[in-house]
Amino acid sequence: MSESGFGPLVWRPRHHGWNLAHHLLATFLLVIFLGAAGAYAVVHGKAALSTALLASAAALLLGVVSAFRRSAHDSPVETAAVETSTGQRAATWFPIFRSSAILAALVVGLSVVVLVASVALSARLLFLHDYSPLFLIVLMGIALIGCGIFLMFRGLRMARIAATAQDPGVYLTRSRIVLYGSRGMHEIYWNDVSSVEAADPPRRQPLGKRGPAWILVTCKEDSKAGTPSSGASKGLSGLLIQVHELAANPDALLRTLAHYLQHPGERAELGTDSALETVSGLGPDTPGRSATV
Repeated sequence: MSESGFGPLVWRPRHHGWNLAHHLLATFLLVIFLGAAGAYAVVHGKAALSTALLASAAALLLGVVSAFRRSAHDSPVETAAVETSTGQRAATWFPIFRSSAILAALVVGLSVVVLVASVALSARLLFLHDYSPLFLIVLMGIALIGCGIFLMFRGLRMARIAATAQDPGVYLTRSRIVLYGSRGMHEIYWNDVSSVEAADPPRRQPLGKRGPAWILVTCKEDSKAGTPSSGASKGLSGLLIQVHELAANPDALLRTLAHYLQHPGERAELGTDSALETVSGLGPDTPGRSATV
């Protein structure tokens, strides 16, 4: 099997064993640190601090549990109906992992606990006691509140995927690409697409040999379709597909997007069994890391 980002495979298998665990190494270490710090705060009678720390550790641990709930195998590509801005369309569907509604609710609830405890602790230390140095108190308060906000957004994204009526995933129709993911529903017409590529966030690299974090579908410069709010980073226009959310094989999705971008005459088969045969026939020698028209 090729190295990530080189040769025919852009992404290694990601959903089981060490291939998944080492991607979450930073999260594991943070959970251990927060749990240990929270336990230390409990022993010393610091109720507000221990509540914020332990709630943060629990919320992060639930995120790890959610990741390990994923199947060890990629979900198959299927034919499905999708709701678009102009009605229901037949599509070829690459599934995204559906989060648990219970886990999402727990993460959101714990994030609220973190925020309340952090604000209470900061107010107590800043206004009710004369602690010094002051900048350390402020820095700790900002860090805890920031952690709560991060967990809140993470929980809300999990909840958005868990609650959507449409099965989450990337849908390829004859006229457009539709994404139902953690940022909601977004779409882009094939005629507005200029390129498809595997990419990382600017100035960031993923941990380990797991391939780029994004599949980026970019709009033509003169197109009004696709905006930064469509899931792309600020300054980009188009669709941004988070690879870690995909339950389907990301290599297959990248090759398929590149194929239908380069062969517009074949888009008529999307949403039919013929498209499934095409997807299964796109081998490693098919251009997939990037495609431009």
